[in-house]
Amino acid sequence: MAFVEVATTVGLYVWELFKIWLSTLFVAPFKKFDMLWVLVPVWLTWVFTEFFQEKKGTSLGNAISNAVTPFWASLDWTRTSIRFFHTGELSLGSLIGRIALSLIVLSYGMTIIVLGIKGNKIVRYIGRIREVTYLIAVFTPVFYNVVPLSFKLVLAIIVFFPLFYFTIELIDYFTPEPKAMKTDESDEGGLKKEESGLGDLSSGLGGLGEFGDNAGRLGGVGPESQLPTPGSSGGMPPSKGPDKGFRGGLGKF
Repeated sequence: MAFVEVATTVGLYVWELFKIWLSTLFVAPFKKFDMLWVLVPVWLTWVFTEFFQEKKGTSLGNAISNAVTPFWASLDWTRTSIRFFHTGELSLGSLIGRIALSLIVLSYGMTIIVLGIKGNKIVRYIGRIREVTYLIAVFTPVFYNVVPLSFKLVLAIIVFFPLFYFTIELIDYFTPEPKAMKTDESDEGGLKKEESGLGDLSSGLGGLGEFGDNAGRLGGVGPESQLPTPGSSGGMPPSKGPDKGFRGGLGKF
């Protein structure tokens, strides 16, 4: 009986967290239309990037581009928080807490940009568009005073992130690959073949140069082979031309 009560309590608590999570993601944005100016571009960017660029993973360049979203959103969060503070809708303590959270998200975006420029492959995992979109989507309602920042909200964001992530993974798996991606992949394959062919051609031309050098050495034509000169130690070979033969013939005569 005790186990059933504990399981029921845990189940109800998880269900409450799930409702908070769903409401924050899909209901809260429509309670204050100002935040749609931030969220609509974020969601649209996620849809097109997720299914036309990152269906099979992200590149360093894509991750760097994705990092611009949290960078810009954190600036909007700070601006909104200061505005609410000036209108009396936000206390000084809440303002400091929200600015601190904005700086954390800003640092997250800057970290992706810096690591991506350095070529660190970890940004392929922390800089995907789905992670960036999730972070902006769950915290923007907080900064627009629609959803209160609470322990339950933070816990719901953490607990149900895998659900968000793998749901998108399943959608990627079952949806057909866009023609745009197939075209890009075929173009990249053709470009690599052309580069490989140019490399083989260059190697072949280099081999012809080596062949010419070897042939020159074998034939006595090259920098190591020089014709003897009259001043060399060997001298010129004795002449056997027609002049010597003519003088010899006169002597016998």
